[in-house]
Amino acid sequence: MTAVTLSEARPARLRVDGRLGQFALLVPALALVTIFFALPAIYMLRMSFNAHEGGQSYSEAWTFANYLRLLTEPIYLFSLGKTFLLALVTAAVTVVFAYIFALYLWLQRGWHKLVFLAIALCPLLISEISIIFGWWMFFPNNGVLSITLLQLGLIEDKISLMYTVFAAIVGLTYISLPFGIFILLSIFDGIDRRVLEAASDLGAPPLKTFAEVLFPLTRSGIVVAFSQAFVWTIGTYATPIALGPDSLWTIGLEIYQQMNTWRDWPFASALAMVLILLVLGSMALTRRLTGRDVTHHV
Repeated sequence: MTAVTLSEARPARLRVDGRLGQFALLVPALALVTIFFALPAIYMLRMSFNAHEGGQSYSEAWTFANYLRLLTEPIYLFSLGKTFLLALVTAAVTVVFAYIFALYLWLQRGWHKLVFLAIALCPLLISEISIIFGWWMFFPNNGVLSITLLQLGLIEDKISLMYTVFAAIVGLTYISLPFGIFILLSIFDGIDRRVLEAASDLGAPPLKTFAEVLFPLTRSGIVVAFSQAFVWTIGTYATPIALGPDSLWTIGLEIYQQMNTWRDWPFASALAMVLILLVLGSMALTRRLTGRDVTHHV
């Protein structure tokens, strides 16, 4: 009886030890997340309820005035709406180009695939400031684009696309594109190519095969790539202000101005908390749309 009891207790003890070992492996990551993300977020939440009086950055208080100001003053609502729209457009453009590029990569073999993988990695190896300087050489009236179009005879005079919404969207898309490509490529790599061959053998034309076979299998990847691009774009401010017009006043830029120019830390914190809520909402919606059946290979 004792031997049986000991033999039954040993697997239970091993399971407990295994769980403790797994938790021990998570402790460093949890500590980093807590120290560098959770605690600053809590401090920022508390700061958003403080007041801004006189020449001080903030004064201790408990007030909803900052959130009421954000929700009632048209200038901030307009800025929030413009940021949301810019993020939506950029995410949509990113997904379209990322899908085409990832599909092309998936269909390639050998060294061709490696070359295009290297091309997709290039934006990740360059800082955002360097990318902005690169677009500054491309979009002005004396830039690469204008001179090339002029030499090809497509335009009669030099043009400049600098400080336009188009330039801002291009810059944002360029930076977020690699992430979308690799997200979608991981989804493509989880698809058995024989399903495409089966559809072709059954007489389905390429467009019908894409619409009824390939697209449904990659829908979850599209949602995740769109969410990633949206989350990244909604919080950035350097690229829109460097490439876009002065009227492109995003929430990210507003936070920067409130913190460094007006020294209104509580209102800047309230703006940041609204952005965090938008990001969390996007992540929750993505989880809802994709469910638990996302298949991917890295």
